[in-house]
Amino acid sequence: MTNRMQNIDLYKIFFRCFLVQGSWNFKSLLGLGFCFSAIPVMKRLYHTPEEQSAFLARHLTFFNAHPYFASWCLGAVAKLEEEALLRQWPDTNPISVFKERLAGPLGSIGDQYFWNGLKPLTSGIGVTLGILTGWLAIPVFFLVYNIPHIYIRFKGLWLGYKKGFDIISDLSLRKFSHVFQTISALGVLVAGLCVSVAAKWNWQQSDEHLAIFLITVVVTLLSLHRQKNVTFALVLSLLLGIAFVILKNLIHSTENIPL
Repeated sequence: MTNRMQNIDLYKIFFRCFLVQGSWNFKSLLGLGFCFSAIPVMKRLYHTPEEQSAFLARHLTFFNAHPYFASWCLGAVAKLEEEALLRQWPDTNPISVFKERLAGPLGSIGDQYFWNGLKPLTSGIGVTLGILTGWLAIPVFFLVYNIPHIYIRFKGLWLGYKKGFDIISDLSLRKFSHVFQTISALGVLVAGLCVSVAAKWNWQQSDEHLAIFLITVVVTLLSLHRQKNVTFALVLSLLLGIAFVILKNLIHSTENIPL
């Protein structure tokens, strides 16, 4: 067997990395999932039980990063493991240190790219299309969200394997800033479109629908202005909407009581 990674090994890592959160736990977070995803590296490079046990031991440690960007580290680790074997490094401690230092940038960029950017953007597109077209919003949402998601995993794995230690130069907020700005601008446009479409739909339904919608919008904006988190604003708006409907039904039932 060769001591160099093959394309088939990288494809195996790619498919395994979709399960990187499958064994998430408070002790190692993504550590076990990372080790599971890296098993093709072990099978290609190490052939004795002692070597394989040592590989598993050093990759079962704590690892925390954005799950979609974990493939960037997996690709780089595959390259470093290969170099450590071919160049006969005295120890593999640099690989463990590299993983620890890479986790922070991967988590920060991933959170901003997906949780703060792409996910709200595609959700807004889905809601808008849901109001306008119905079920068609479901496949469109999955496509719009998962095409960049899968691309990031795939690109990161191959780029990480190509660059090894040097992958860190590609992971800075500055290099991703133009992407963040584009997603943010699109998000504002989609949010405005979503609000206008929702307002029109509620107005067409009834005055009560429009009133509930306007109340929730005002409450959400006031909550965010007072620096409350988004979850608080949404829950408060939901509770007010439910209270409004209950009150309306009570008034309606009272009016129908025969005197």
